[in-house]
Amino acid sequence: MRGLTWLAWRSLAARRLRSLLTVAGISLGVGVLFASLATNTAIERSIDRTVADLVGSADLRVAAFDDAGLSAESVSAIRGSLGVGVAAPAIERRTYLLAEADTTLGAVEPGPPSAPVTVLGIDPVVDSEIHDYGVIEGSPLLRRDEAAAVVSERLARDGYPLGAEIALQAAGDPERFRVVGIVAGEGPLLGAEGRMVILPIAAATRIFGLEGVTRVDVKVADGSSVGEVESELESKLTADPYVLSSPRDLAASLRASTADFQSTAALIAAVALFVGAFLIFNTLSMTVAERTREVGLLRAAGATRRQVMSFVLAGATALGVIGSVAGLVVGLLLAAAAAGYVRTVGSVRIEGLDASPRGFILAGLVGVAVTVAGALEPAWRAGRISPIEALSPRAETGRGSGARLRWLVVVFAAVGLVVLVAWSFGGADGGLPRAFAVYVALLVATLLSPLLLAPLGRIAGMPFAAVLRFEERLARGSLVRDPSRTALTVGALTIGLAMIVAIGGVASNARNAAAGWIQSVVPGDEVVTSIRPVALDEPVVADLRAVEGVARVTPVATFEAALHGSRIDAAAVVGADLLADGRLRFVAGDRDAALTAIDAGGAVIVPAGVADRLRVRVGDSLEFTVRGGTAHLRVVGIAERTLPGRAGEALLVGWRDATSSFGVAGADFFAVRFQPGTGGAARTRLEDVARQNALEPSSIERVEGAIADALGRVFGLFDALALVAVLVAALGIVNTLTMNVVERVREIGVLRAAGMTRRQVRRMVVVEAGILGLVGAVLGIATGLVVGALMLVLGGGRVDLPLEPPWAAIAACLVLGVGVSMAAAWYPARLAGRLSIVRAVQFE
Repeated sequence: MRGLTWLAWRSLAARRLRSLLTVAGISLGVGVLFASLATNTAIERSIDRTVADLVGSADLRVAAFDDAGLSAESVSAIRGSLGVGVAAPAIERRTYLLAEADTTLGAVEPGPPSAPVTVLGIDPVVDSEIHDYGVIEGSPLLRRDEAAAVVSERLARDGYPLGAEIALQAAGDPERFRVVGIVAGEGPLLGAEGRMVILPIAAATRIFGLEGVTRVDVKVADGSSVGEVESELESKLTADPYVLSSPRDLAASLRASTADFQSTAALIAAVALFVGAFLIFNTLSMTVAERTREVGLLRAAGATRRQVMSFVLAGATALGVIGSVAGLVVGLLLAAAAAGYVRTVGSVRIEGLDASPRGFILAGLVGVAVTVAGALEPAWRAGRISPIEALSPRAETGRGSGARLRWLVVVFAAVGLVVLVAWSFGGADGGLPRAFAVYVALLVATLLSPLLLAPLGRIAGMPFAAVLRFEERLARGSLVRDPSRTALTVGALTIGLAMIVAIGGVASNARNAAAGWIQSVVPGDEVVTSIRPVALDEPVVADLRAVEGVARVTPVATFEAALHGSRIDAAAVVGADLLADGRLRFVAGDRDAALTAIDAGGAVIVPAGVADRLRVRVGDSLEFTVRGGTAHLRVVGIAERTLPGRAGEALLVGWRDATSSFGVAGADFFAVRFQPGTGGAARTRLEDVARQNALEPSSIERVEGAIADALGRVFGLFDALALVAVLVAALGIVNTLTMNVVERVREIGVLRAAGMTRRQVRRMVVVEAGILGLVGAVLGIATGLVVGALMLVLGGGRVDLPLEPPWAAIAACLVLGVGVSMAAAWYPARLAGRLSIVRAVQFE
């Protein structure tokens, strides 16, 4: 057995280029898997860090539902509840930092403020028992009455170091604070983008003119359970609407926002490994075919079938180990690039590469397991070689398409299983059934490729035949010499290209859906946002409406409502403005009557997705928990899409219900519609007025561009990972064409003796690769369109893909399929062109 193992190693070393290509293919597949696992680990740990930063050691969080916050009565009730050890109230709001010149007596008229900051107001005496904000310089807040502030490290770098003075825009005169501490990084708040200031809660209350607090974090006393405290709080808190949650609930919400990303990464990793298995199979099949006589001699010398199989599997294991080790290095580079490029997934910010030892072990084991799975069929075939047939002048290895199909199913199951296990150990299984369904679709397309190879090969050869007819006929003849090998090579290329088209289609659909969503629901050309609720009677609203060229200003407020014991997104709108602007498309109910009804009050418009989930129809009544009791709103219409909320589409209510029942204090943004023909002059005037009133204007196009940029980063990463599968397939093309050249050495010698030039021989091999690439591209495009539609359907999206194919991805697929294949033909073509006529004719 040791002798056969050493012989397997020598066999690999004797064919260094082929072994190197196979190792490269394995390393790329393992690299993608490791990068996906490492990114997943980084996401998981970022979630844990985010939750720890947000809630500290708190066991429960009581959050206010409306702008009024939790009253002093509710805070006292929380602190007095049985089992509550520590109750730390906090205020979280946004405002602006003012430059020194803006607050100095006699200063010139202040200009527009810079980017806003998020203020976190805390009670320094009790908050330290729950939260540790990680002060890296200076000290934390110590007293409730001090005019001190702690800022994030990023804000300190922006000009507010330790000891500096900051001035905050307030409800009255600006207030000043001295920076006494700096916390690490961007601070503990989601959405603050690193611009965070921590103040004593009394100061925050004065700045924002509040009476209530945003939330209260609760630490359960020793001897009490979280369940007991939850029940106690539910019975005590009756004055204000609230949401009671635990750190586990917050973590689950964050993980849900990353599930699609993780499942798609798992799918691409499985595809890359599956393509690598094609390469392994072709490599070992070539080795078995070339060493048929050697295997026959081993069998004649007494080697058993099991020993021969071990000989092949030992070579595969060696390739797998070397490729997996190299793949871990490749994966580290890919993971670091992915974390730096994407930065944020869902609501989670990826804070650098975080590769765990478990990821190294899992990726390495998966690489070896997939390699061995790819070697099973060639090993089984080698073990069945008869010594007599192997030593005959024309030995054959009994290749058959049925065996190839069986092998494909086995390897598919093996790769899918090991990736599923790896992802389960990694802690991310959300969305994997969807990824597995797409994976099955790719297998079906691969199994169908042998049936389509011959007719597509004739069609794909036509462009080449128009210029190189002689070479094209010889190339097509070579491709059908071993149809199963060619079909496997095309199949590997097909699924790699299919993923590029599918991801391109999903990305295009997502961008179009987002743009269409905004265009169909926002009644304006410009969106003017505020960091605080703007009451409808404030002068700023009149200032916006008075701008020359402005036709209409529509105030909109987004908030959360309590429906049947759970939170749901809602928005306050002016129905008359939506009616006049032509916004919203209804799937049930009369549009004119519904938009008029919400302004009158007691009515609600429900988005179609939410209506399906809640199983409500026009005429049903929805009961909301509000401050002081309940509110009943009648469903007057169901819209195809509505305004986006924090977690989904929002229910639409009129401003009368929003202010009286749900406690909405003011608008979060204004949709501004310009008069026709006013051009950019009205936009410029509006933006000047908005900035002077501490509002941030953004055109609809800019909003769409920001969304497209965020989507582009995520899908760009997926495209890059899918491209790795195409590169692995290209390595398989090199092996296939090289084997075709080796099998046709004598034939090429005869053609050369008959007058064929070296250049014609090289062109023949390149044309052969071009036909392979074109067939793979055509199959990849067709498969990718189907897979993209499947991904959309299973993801709950609308299938816009067949209506608007991803032309950019299709073009890239064609260029990659043909270009990469023809580039991969360089070495085999060079090898064929350098064959000596005499030696080629004498070759056996």
